[in-house]
Amino acid sequence: MTTYNTISVERDQGVIRVTLDRPERLNALNPEMLDELVSALDEVARSDANAMVLTGRGRLFSAGVDLDTPFFMEHVDDPSIYSGKRLLDAQHRVIEAIYELPMPTLAVLNGHACGGGGLGLAMACDLRFAVPGVKIWMVPGALDVVQDFGLSWLVQRVSNPSRALHMALTGYRVSAEEALDWGLVNEVHADAEASAAAVADFVSTVTTMSPDAVRMLKTVIRLGHTSNLREQMQVEAIANGLAFQSDEFKTKKKNYLDKLGGK
Repeated sequence: MTTYNTISVERDQGVIRVTLDRPERLNALNPEMLDELVSALDEVARSDANAMVLTGRGRLFSAGVDLDTPFFMEHVDDPSIYSGKRLLDAQHRVIEAIYELPMPTLAVLNGHACGGGGLGLAMACDLRFAVPGVKIWMVPGALDVVQDFGLSWLVQRVSNPSRALHMALTGYRVSAEEALDWGLVNEVHADAEASAAAVADFVSTVTTMSPDAVRMLKTVIRLGHTSNLREQMQVEAIANGLAFQSDEFKTKKKNYLDKLGGK
């Protein structure tokens, strides 16, 4: 994998781990990190990896957008009234890049995730693991702005519109335990060691499947959010019609039946 300045990217067999690596700035997103993330995620998308794990180095997952950058219109010379929109379009590339990855993605919240940038990165992933003490929150109410980085769309799909509006209006800091109850995270683990073990279990499970089967499964599950039952079952039939012809399925089926027979 390519070497970067603000992130690190490592591959271990079928899993690619992307780590936000600006701990001195609490992993806040600046233009260089944005560009590097988009580049790295393009590499991930073109790989045959079974999963991508996103986490942060240091005590926070991400503090959001770095306030001392053009991301909040500081040092921007573009006189057009559309300059802010252009700026956000560029920033939002990273959310699309994560959300559109073909393989399952897991955000490991080692610390707080806040603002559009920090929480957006986490919510764009398919799953989120956290540890006690982690809090997540939005900031538009404090700044008189509209929530960005896709959170107005992402949060209500895993929780509900009422929760999303409450978080955006009040900046309420949702604890890891509340986030689990609200559906914003999938698991909360006792400490960093337990979280690492859970990530390892997740990775070991995902990497037992072939990359093609993993990608089809993610696609089918995601389509199920908007399709009707008849359409969804047609998609399932097409996908499994392909999977049933694979050597991986035939091997897994034999092993599964052999285990059942041995019980």
